[in-house]
Amino acid sequence: MCGIAGFNREDTARIHRLTQLLEHRGPDQHGFHVGGGVSLGHRRLSILDLSEHGCQPLYNEDKTVCTVFNGEIFNYLELKKQLETHGHVFHSHTDTEVLVHGYEQWGQDLPTRLNGQFAFCIFDRNRQRLFLARDHFGIKPLYYYAAGDEFLFCSELKCFFESGFSSAIEPLSLDHYVLFGYMPSGRTILKDVCQLQPGHRLSYDLSRQSFEVSRYWDWRFAPDENQKEEEILPELKSRLQTAVQRQLISDVPLGAFLSGGVDSSALVSLMRKHVSALKTFSIRFDHAEFNESRYAAIVSRQFQTDHHEIEFTAEHVKALIGKLPYHYDEPFADTSMIPTWLVSSVAREHVTVCLSGTGGDELLAGYPRYRQLGVLSALNRLPRPARAAADAMVALANRWLKKDLLNKLRVFLREPVSEAVLYGMLLSYMFRSRDEAWDPQTFGDDFTRAFCYADRLENMQNYDLRHYLPDCLFVKEDRAAMAVSLEVRVPFLDIDFAEYAFRIPTRLKMYKGQKKYLLKKAFAGVLPDAILYRRKQGFGVPLVHYFRKELRAFAKEILFDPVCSEYFPPKQVERYWNLHQAGGSDYSRILWSVMMFKMWYRQWMR
Repeated sequence: MCGIAGFNREDTARIHRLTQLLEHRGPDQHGFHVGGGVSLGHRRLSILDLSEHGCQPLYNEDKTVCTVFNGEIFNYLELKKQLETHGHVFHSHTDTEVLVHGYEQWGQDLPTRLNGQFAFCIFDRNRQRLFLARDHFGIKPLYYYAAGDEFLFCSELKCFFESGFSSAIEPLSLDHYVLFGYMPSGRTILKDVCQLQPGHRLSYDLSRQSFEVSRYWDWRFAPDENQKEEEILPELKSRLQTAVQRQLISDVPLGAFLSGGVDSSALVSLMRKHVSALKTFSIRFDHAEFNESRYAAIVSRQFQTDHHEIEFTAEHVKALIGKLPYHYDEPFADTSMIPTWLVSSVAREHVTVCLSGTGGDELLAGYPRYRQLGVLSALNRLPRPARAAADAMVALANRWLKKDLLNKLRVFLREPVSEAVLYGMLLSYMFRSRDEAWDPQTFGDDFTRAFCYADRLENMQNYDLRHYLPDCLFVKEDRAAMAVSLEVRVPFLDIDFAEYAFRIPTRLKMYKGQKKYLLKKAFAGVLPDAILYRRKQGFGVPLVHYFRKELRAFAKEILFDPVCSEYFPPKQVERYWNLHQAGGSDYSRILWSVMMFKMWYRQWMR
């Protein structure tokens, strides 16, 4: 992958400065274009065509079109053949050149022909246009500022801080962060800086100093109910095999993240057919309920990979936490950001590219919450007397059991709300107990818009694919991997595979309550039953334990620092801390989000 930056001015010193901030994204080469009223910068992580022919900015023959590009175009060889038939001449073996000639041939429809993960800008000198696009699912980041006569885009938010833009915090983004631990779609923590959303393109008219954003791709679940299971299984496996093969294109070593879950294990089984000395990487946590490493070891032995198991302890949190605010740029609080960073850093010592199973849960129904919402919805719709009785019983039981799960369950026994709101409560860092403040309008319109189908599972998948995946999971994976100059690819989100998955009957994605039913059936006999039919574990950190023991003093020092107390009132933080220390409730995710906000604030706002 790479880092890109640019703006609508000719300023050599400034574009050099901004591009230097992205060196970790592309340590191999750098390049600049300053002219025609624009400045573009690029940092390159060399993956395809390691020669100087792959350097960017990359131009067409008469230098009227040039591009800076972050990502990979996996169908570039097919597109190259098509373009050659139209008379276009290529001078490199890189996928980047397809963007230049593809734009000449297809104009702003270019993104609709791409299968890849990408964020790019094309400068069209003749039309006095900057044309930007972000990939279909938002795998790669792209930020922009457009106000008055100023336009700036970049791969990371730090370029906007460096450029001296207003550092006023966006209240809606802060509210969303408190609830979920990440920024909302399209917004950032800064009022005036936006994200280009997945599947969107932006055209900036340099003469008029105006811009237009439009969607070039969208999806709908359109299940073909005539499909039979025995037809779907071989097709599903074959399409995933094709997606994996497509994403193995590389002129540098590649490996795989291997958690021991079904998704990553399936990818390893398919990769092994094409990669002779496959290297795999996993994390071993120091608390058994978080540790999946034994399952990763089973898969590694079966497919004879060169496996690297990385131990994770509380000391890694202490060692790495100080680096996170710089590379994540804005408040981000997914607790697995640190193990993701750690496994990426070890992987980078051996390979330059890793395949990841991200996206499989969202497409093929792998989350436990996809079953839980139905139960919670039924409880929430009970008549008021029945809900009150159930709440009293749960409260009584929890006097002795002191289980966080029972505390959370009581929240769903309050007044009835829509399933969209229930799902928001289920995902949120908040709503840990019945005593918390309650406002059904808290979640805004994203959940309501996503819950537009008659089918409950499709609604949850729709929300996760549109918001949770790009705004949380890809942010976590991209920043952690790019901080150590590692490219991560996600075959489950190959466009051809994803569009096929949208046509699979919903009843077969989660059949009789079994998550990821079809994927498991497709890989029966390939993967051991111990992998296929075990309980799913998340990739979380044992903070619930660390905050009470190993990291108690360390976390307390950060949490009770008076910095930014206007956003997180000290009395409320103290309340969560005391409730967590008492042992009956798990407030570790909320406390972690406060810690990460305070550390981000120290880094960027003081």
